[in-house]
Amino acid sequence: METGTNGFKSGFVAVVGRPNVGKSTLVNRLVGAKVSITSPRAQTTRSPIRGVRNGLGYQAVFVDTPGSQKPRDTLRNRMQQQVLDSLSESDVVLILFDAAQALEQLGTGDRYVARLVTEAGTPAIACLNKVDLLRDPSEAFPVIEEISKLAKFEDIFLLSAHQGLNVEPLLETAISLLPPGPRYFPEGMVTDYPESLVLAEYIREKALAVLREEVPHAIAVEIDEVERKDNVTVVYAILHVERASQRMIVLGKHGRAIKQIGTEARRDVERLLGTRIYLDLKVKVTPGWRNDTRFLERLGL
Repeated sequence: METGTNGFKSGFVAVVGRPNVGKSTLVNRLVGAKVSITSPRAQTTRSPIRGVRNGLGYQAVFVDTPGSQKPRDTLRNRMQQQVLDSLSESDVVLILFDAAQALEQLGTGDRYVARLVTEAGTPAIACLNKVDLLRDPSEAFPVIEEISKLAKFEDIFLLSAHQGLNVEPLLETAISLLPPGPRYFPEGMVTDYPESLVLAEYIREKALAVLREEVPHAIAVEIDEVERKDNVTVVYAILHVERASQRMIVLGKHGRAIKQIGTEARRDVERLLGTRIYLDLKVKVTPGWRNDTRFLERLGL
């Protein structure tokens, strides 16, 4: 293990913001690999996911956190506590704002997250994301001035995580703020997320895409078993929903929805595991799972 001598820098960079500001897309860009699932749906990320970026003289561990919001059930309470833990345990914080929405007004959610960052006392960089959605980037200048008043930021970036605009300069600035330290993870590792949880997230990502607005927050995915055979890996997964009516939506007419979820998820899982995959998906009604502490722990949440 490298010890941080000879100028080697390392540390943890928490990526925070309210739901759906592009945190997962940015983390994937910064890491250079898909470690977090993405979706237009809010609350896609339910637990912190660490992605590792290794470079000449540094190792940066980017922590994709759940969207910060007012807790309304046990699941969201746990998600919010994970945000606070990530802030307190990180060396640098990237706080994201949605450029298109900020043009109208910085919301109470944005101000709440900025206050959490200030209270943490960790060096922070503000990122005005999704500037590719603006007619003219200069429209963002008044917003930058408003953001600068929310907290003491080391820098403020106009950003498009989707297109990669200014991601490399942001990476360089974040690395410059890291302290000397050891290499926390082996050089070839891009995430420490357990394989079963990665598989579950890939399946949930496709469920969110296929089902859209119908039952996004009521779905949880649990990997029951991974069976490796000579020429195929069989993944047995359970999609948990809270009501029987939701189960029918996930299955779809003549089973079309669950088949589409499986087909689209299989492609990503095959790339991840590097082997031919067979996905065995079942849908189970688990009433009130979002408030079931033992069930959430079983899912790693």
